[in-house]
Amino acid sequence: MKRFITIMFAAACVFILNAQENTKQVRVITIDEAVILAADNNISLKRQKINLDTLERRNNNSWNGLIPSASLSAGLDLPLEKAEPSIMNPNPADYTYNISASVSLRITPSLYTSIKDAKLKFESGKTSYEDAVRQIELSIRKLFYSLLYAKESMNLQKRNMETARLRYENNRDKYNRGQLSELDLLQSQYSYESQRPSIESAEISYQNNIASFKQIMGIPQNEEIELSGSLTDAIPPTSFSIDNSVEELPSIKKIKVSIEQQKNSLLASRFSAYGPTLSASYSYGKRGNNFTKDFDSLSTTGNSISLGLSIPLDGYIPWSNGSQSIENQKAALKDLELQLENEKTTAELNLQNSIKNIKQKQSQMELLNRNVEIAQKAYDMTLTAYSHGSRDLLTLQNSADSLLKAKTDRESQLYNLICAVLDLENTLGIPFGSLGENK
Repeated sequence: MKRFITIMFAAACVFILNAQENTKQVRVITIDEAVILAADNNISLKRQKINLDTLERRNNNSWNGLIPSASLSAGLDLPLEKAEPSIMNPNPADYTYNISASVSLRITPSLYTSIKDAKLKFESGKTSYEDAVRQIELSIRKLFYSLLYAKESMNLQKRNMETARLRYENNRDKYNRGQLSELDLLQSQYSYESQRPSIESAEISYQNNIASFKQIMGIPQNEEIELSGSLTDAIPPTSFSIDNSVEELPSIKKIKVSIEQQKNSLLASRFSAYGPTLSASYSYGKRGNNFTKDFDSLSTTGNSISLGLSIPLDGYIPWSNGSQSIENQKAALKDLELQLENEKTTAELNLQNSIKNIKQKQSQMELLNRNVEIAQKAYDMTLTAYSHGSRDLLTLQNSADSLLKAKTDRESQLYNLICAVLDLENTLGIPFGSLGENK
């Protein structure tokens, strides 16, 4: 009886596990969801966000150099030995105390450049953060479509293998009926079984890439996912135009921000070498002892205002550190301006080449589509001829290989076209998937 209960319990566990496995849901991932998940779980992006928040906080409080510095101090003087009364001091104090406060303010022209530097660094940080977000989106989109391409390529191979299997089984029946030679049977068997290793390798590679894809998005490895979408969803219209000027490109804007920062650094060096510094302070103090009864009876120890003005002279000496710093900042600014001119020329050329590359790939897609149609028609005709005995198995296999190659080449070209479009959108700084859309 106990053994029977044990067997029934084990059977129930197996039934429950199978039921859970059958009811296990597959998570469908779209390209937009993949982009959001990757951005939310990217460690590097989180670190850059912390840095951006720091720059924003510094920018919001950069005016605090205008706040005077204030201090308050107090002291107690307690003699170790009590003083003896004298004619000059018949009632010596047991202890004395003092209280003092001071406020000071120092204003330099560098305060202006410091405030502007905080603003420029925050703007630069925002640009860097947005660029990092775009790079993550670019990477995840390419990986997403790469997986779609790999799966489609694998499905083509599987369909080709399934066709070879059916052909082998049909030839085996013919061989058993004495209608086919053993050589033809072996050739069809080899044509079928020789495809298994490459398909298994493709399957393993695909699963490995899916695991990496899950890791990037922060999805548990034991969660089943399915990609929703197709390669044809990502290609732009056959005709599109680029309205963005070179000045609007992210790479150009980035150098322009660097130039503004360098101009501010040059101005800061000039302020440091030539700019005057104005200082003002106010101090007030009181002193009392154990005989002091109220605040009005305290003696004043300090009540003064001081003003100061200093003008540096280093900038007027050609070989001084201040003068040399100014010259170095000028040279750095000139170098950035040359970089900007070079980047404009390079960007213009890259845009033209990218557009030509995309249009060339689109033109090639039309040719590859025709190749697939021709290869399909040739295979259908060869299969019909093989069925009637007017074509041998090798001819049929060559026709099947040509059809598979034509389809694979088309999918590969489609994936390359998508990557070229994504790269162009990234260069233009426009939203991904918007190339060719009506503005």
